[in-house]
Amino acid sequence: MAEPITIAPTTRHEGHAKLVLNVDDDGIVTKAFYPNTTPVRGFETMLQGKPAAFGPIAVMRICGICQATHGIASCEAIENAIGAEIPQDGAILRELLGLGNRMHSHPLHHLLIVDDLLKPEEADTLRIDGIKLIQKMRKEGQLIVDIVGGEGIHPPNLVIGGMRNNITERAKSKLYYACKEYQEDARQMYDLIKMLTERYLDEIGIPDLGRHDLPYIATDTTFGNRDNLKLDDIAELTAQNYYSNYPEIAQTATNQIPLYLGTPAEGGPRARMVKFGSFRTDGGVMDVNLARALENLGAVERSLQLLEELNIEGATKITPEYKDGFGVGVHEAPRATNTHMAEMGADGRIKNYRIIAASTWNMPVVEKAIEGYHHKYAEVIMRAYDI
Repeated sequence: MAEPITIAPTTRHEGHAKLVLNVDDDGIVTKAFYPNTTPVRGFETMLQGKPAAFGPIAVMRICGICQATHGIASCEAIENAIGAEIPQDGAILRELLGLGNRMHSHPLHHLLIVDDLLKPEEADTLRIDGIKLIQKMRKEGQLIVDIVGGEGIHPPNLVIGGMRNNITERAKSKLYYACKEYQEDARQMYDLIKMLTERYLDEIGIPDLGRHDLPYIATDTTFGNRDNLKLDDIAELTAQNYYSNYPEIAQTATNQIPLYLGTPAEGGPRARMVKFGSFRTDGGVMDVNLARALENLGAVERSLQLLEELNIEGATKITPEYKDGFGVGVHEAPRATNTHMAEMGADGRIKNYRIIAASTWNMPVVEKAIEGYHHKYAEVIMRAYDI
């Protein structure tokens, strides 16, 4: 048995983590660990006793990439706790906001994986053209967040009770044309990712690289649906419990591990396409990259549909009336299912708060996907999950 291999920190992905790999004499990974190393910030404890309005404002600071999804899940949880129903046009704008976030986030991750798939001689040609396309898509997706959310970072229009403001006819038209541009760009991006992933697998001769037999978890294709999530089926373990037989890992990991029916489960683009489509379940990790590129197309098509449905004269917000209650908010973040749970008081303050962040679903999945393959592919497999 060879010495364990440690890659710390891992790079070109959304979060902060490290890989610890036990390998045999042939370099095959026999056991993989992928602990999160982000410092504990204590958002759940921070929210206890705070006014409800502080909830979405605070949790949008959890992640600099997917701030909108945390804000949406928080609003949905608090509204569910107090029995509030937001206006239809507020719901449309809220879904648009989340889709804009996805349409920005997915291309950003294409940027992070591209060096795994390109050949060195393509650095000055295909790489540059691909990056230009990615940056154009990011700008178009971010425009939705800017206009619908009121600001690109930590969108202030997202509030408990709906969306603070509707958009103008001019803004709606601007978004429509941006989405039509994105639609064509997303087709080009899908073709590029498909070509690169297929070529990569042909060259390494491992068509099922990163394959695992774990289940999938998803609640919706473009927004989130608490009715498709049974909390009784989910358990969260501390890293100290999950890695109890590996104290060196347990002492450094800062994330909790969610389990679905007692086992890790994959969330994110492929999971959504498996649960709500006909995407294959027996493929390797490159299917995650391919599914992400496909979701760009699905997201922009849904955005165009929502723009058609939006009444710019419609109400977008109600004034919430607080009461004691417990609620669940679910949003399909770019990376996986994002779940917030809020216990509210009649005084409008948060009694208790829990978060199952999207990225935490795929941390243990990455470990399983790496095992059985040569360690030189570990970071390629890890990066496919965008966590």
